[in-house]
Amino acid sequence: MKKIRPCPACGKPQGSNAVCLSCRDAAAKELAREARDVTDGGLAARADAAGRFLDRPPWYARFAAGKVLTRLRLLRMILGDYASGAYRLVPWRSIAVCAAAMAYVILPFDLIPDWIVPIGWTDDLLVLSLAWGMVKRELREYCAWKGVSPAHFGL
Repeated sequence: MKKIRPCPACGKPQGSNAVCLSCRDAAAKELAREARDVTDGGLAARADAAGRFLDRPPWYARFAAGKVLTRLRLLRMILGDYASGAYRLVPWRSIAVCAAAMAYVILPFDLIPDWIVPIGWTDDLLVLSLAWGMVKRELREYCAWKGVSPAHFGL
């Protein structure tokens, strides 16, 4: 388990304060570290893990806001369709960002362990927000291809 360090700039747990530039930078670095592990062959496994996580969320994830789980469902859908070959119109960089964000959120041990209620999800929300902002256009295009309303997912 990683030791939670305070941010030198704001004093909150590092990576948990969306207003603090140092925290956002720490969360972005963690997301980039997760993205390096994404391979074409591992996408199906990540999509399956995301499905299991969403179907039966662990006890600590049941406290997450509904919008978070809805956004995770969209990431699961695009990863699954990309892994199966049904949808390949999205750039690989965007798939890597989606897979890394999904992996970061699913894993209970990250900058702030998820089981530390209520602050455990703050770093996950920050990483998810960063990823969401990076691939928003691609997610809208995917929703149009899939025939679902982007508004349902907050796009």
